[in-house]
Amino acid sequence: MEVKWQSENFDQDMLILAGDVGGTNTNLAVVGKKDGKYTIIVECVFKSSEVTDLIGPVEETLKTAAAKSAELKPSICCISAAGPVADNVCVLTNCSWNVDGNAIEAKTGMKTLVINDFLAIGYGIPTLDVTNPEQITQLKNTDGELPVQTGTTKAVVGAGTGLGVGFLTESDGVYTACPSEGGHSGFAPFDEDSIALTAYMTEKLGIAPGTEPFVSGQGIANIFNFLNEKKGIATDELCKEIAALDDADKPAKIAMNADNNAVCKQVMESFVKMYGKFAGSMSLVFMCAGGMYLAGGIVTKNEKYLVENDLFMKYFEMNYKPNIAPLLKKTPVYIIKDYSISLYGAANAGVTLIK
Repeated sequence: MEVKWQSENFDQDMLILAGDVGGTNTNLAVVGKKDGKYTIIVECVFKSSEVTDLIGPVEETLKTAAAKSAELKPSICCISAAGPVADNVCVLTNCSWNVDGNAIEAKTGMKTLVINDFLAIGYGIPTLDVTNPEQITQLKNTDGELPVQTGTTKAVVGAGTGLGVGFLTESDGVYTACPSEGGHSGFAPFDEDSIALTAYMTEKLGIAPGTEPFVSGQGIANIFNFLNEKKGIATDELCKEIAALDDADKPAKIAMNADNNAVCKQVMESFVKMYGKFAGSMSLVFMCAGGMYLAGGIVTKNEKYLVENDLFMKYFEMNYKPNIAPLLKKTPVYIIKDYSISLYGAANAGVTLIK
């Protein structure tokens, strides 16, 4: 267990035990809420491969906090986890164990809620400060302007291993995050390359693909495979090496070499174009005048490819109707940079949803 003390301010209105359970790490934190602001006080990090049941890590985190101060006693618990949730239990996608909120509640006495990891990102969005460059990068529109928020509806599109889509609505100052399966909605090709890529994936899948096979980590691998199989681009040693990798290992290698390899850069640029076009479409669906938020490590680690030559925004603003482009130009677009968003989101979800 790795312990990270992040604040010595124990004077909080409320304390929440928040969790973020992923395939690699399990992060548990005591989060304080005061005057509407959330602060991570202490975070404990466990390797998910070494965990067999979350109750042990929860008890260790509570003991770590209590050893520092008797004041650090959370009243509720909310755990976000990567996988489907039913009856307050998450069947983890990338681990052999599950997160059972009912068992945690029975053991600790804290009311406990288990939510999906992307729902946690949704609840984390209202806790972010869009003017803080450590948390957010706002993308300029193609006119070079930074649009301001003119409404309260917010949307989030997150490209990771898969593609997540959600939105938030506000009532009396309280945001409710709503999940969706928008990442599996149909993909609309928009130029010769995307038409050819769609035909390639249709041939592979035996059915017209949704958007996730393009706008995700697996999408980066699919773009490379298409270029290699249909256009024979794997001629240099690096591309031959990438072609020999498992699809799951290709995206990181491609992104890592995009600065010094023309094929890898072409793959990343194709990914950004499709991400921008899809995010623009989702912006129209949700009419998110409060902002379109881009989540996931792919975007955070490869921000320069979105910003360079306004590539993302050119495709975000692209629409067949001339009168729609001005609407898209007025939508604020934010890259989420704060990796703690899932912990803040779990804390906020706990406060909002646990009664």
